[in-house]
Amino acid sequence: MLKQPDVYLELALRALQRVPKFLADRTLVQYLDDELCQSAIERQLEIAGEALSQLRKFDGVLFGRIPDGDLIVGFRNVLAHGYATLDHRRVFDIAATRTAELAGVLEQLLAEFPEEGASR
Repeated sequence: MLKQPDVYLELALRALQRVPKFLADRTLVQYLDDELCQSAIERQLEIAGEALSQLRKFDGVLFGRIPDGDLIVGFRNVLAHGYATLDHRRVFDIAATRTAELAGVLEQLLAEFPEEGASR
């Protein structure tokens, strides 16, 4: 079954919306001391990156409207495969400062899709 591009946007958005909930008000030190939180946030960033990777294959033009899309997909690959090189400080920084902006972009793109027949 062929998925519509809004499905990938929705998957990425839902994952990104979980990140601030999981991070809550943790400081970097608290985050580095909380393996459960690290795992939860890494997983959500990985899901978002994978969804955007699939979007890139499905609709390159739409994907091209996502700022730093290729970097996001590349970061997903580090999360999924680069355990030995993963910098938890970088993950924290991205979770704390970049996910809300990206979620806003995805919300704007999703708003362009009609509600009728959408996956939401």
